[in-house]
Amino acid sequence: MQHRLLIAIATTAALIGFTAPALAQQIPDAIINNDGIGFSRMADGNLVAYDLVSAYDEHMIVEANCGAFKASAQGVSWCFSSAANKTSFEAATQENGRNHYLPFVGGHCSLGMSFGNLTARGDPRTAVRIGNLLVLNGRFDVRTTFLEDTARNIDNARLRYDLAIAAGDLKVND
Repeated sequence: MQHRLLIAIATTAALIGFTAPALAQQIPDAIINNDGIGFSRMADGNLVAYDLVSAYDEHMIVEANCGAFKASAQGVSWCFSSAANKTSFEAATQENGRNHYLPFVGGHCSLGMSFGNLTARGDPRTAVRIGNLLVLNGRFDVRTTFLEDTARNIDNARLRYDLAIAAGDLKVND
């Protein structure tokens, strides 16, 4: 019996010792990005960026032109489809990096975040503006589920996101 207990303790100690550094390296970003570009996704190995000002102001999902229209906020680059949208974004960026155009809970899947899933990525094509929030989910069917109890899901997602950042479970982008 003591032999099994010693093996269990040794195994647990070994697992803690070997996995702690690996877990530290796998902390997800607070703001979802692909190669430093926010409000984007990978499609067939290619980066596709979207204009979050169009999504927020016009309720339209429009591909962005990163080569011509790009700005930075909160350690991430954001791309736009026009100079006017880039200007609108820059004008809304405060000294502390906050900007009302930035996706809710950093672009994570809002339903996933409401359940505490810190790795669920939002897809910009699912973006929907709810009040003053640009909300993303992982898929359209997930967005439908999120919208069935919007207020509760927003409150839960915001709380879990803020707690994850405070606990160091999400890495703040620099």
